[in-house]
Amino acid sequence: MIQIVAAAFLLLAFLCLFLFVFFFLRLDGIAAKNLTDQTHHVAGLSAAFLPPFDIIVGNDDYRKLRTMPELKSVREMFWRDRRRIVLMWLGELQKDVHVLWKFRRFLVRNGLLVTFREEVSVVFAGLLALLYLKVVRAAVFIFGPFALYGALGKARLLVERLSIWGEGALARVPATRRAEIEKRWTQQLLAMGMRTG
Repeated sequence: MIQIVAAAFLLLAFLCLFLFVFFFLRLDGIAAKNLTDQTHHVAGLSAAFLPPFDIIVGNDDYRKLRTMPELKSVREMFWRDRRRIVLMWLGELQKDVHVLWKFRRFLVRNGLLVTFREEVSVVFAGLLALLYLKVVRAAVFIFGPFALYGALGKARLLVERLSIWGEGALARVPATRRAEIEKRWTQQLLAMGMRTG
């Protein structure tokens, strides 16, 4: 019985890996090509995935404080404050994933033509980003803000890719309708009480 469960789990893991490679990575290049001239920002998103990244997660100041034993209390306070800031930043990234999902649904309701493959990849990418963000938040809470620099960069990249897909989908809308859709999206955000920055 245990062997059957292990085999099923292994098969499921390979299937998820295949779907990730097939949908997620392939469409990333397509979405990036669609936005070469685009400097657009989806209304409602925070600026959490935009540079400068090192201001939030960089550890240069902390390393300098570690070299001064007389500043141990300052270093500990700095560590706690930075952990709180990084956890808040990860929370903003999670909110951005939800906003991007709502934006995508809004575009589809307003006539954006999408393929089944594209929708599956967006759903998979969104779920992957949310799961990843939850795991990274737990790890930051346990291990601190400076232990996971690479993982934090990957978290930002996952949300950035979703944003590129959202902007790429909007770029496919004819310019005559785009302004109208952007205006209606902003009105919907205001009605929901969401940020419009």
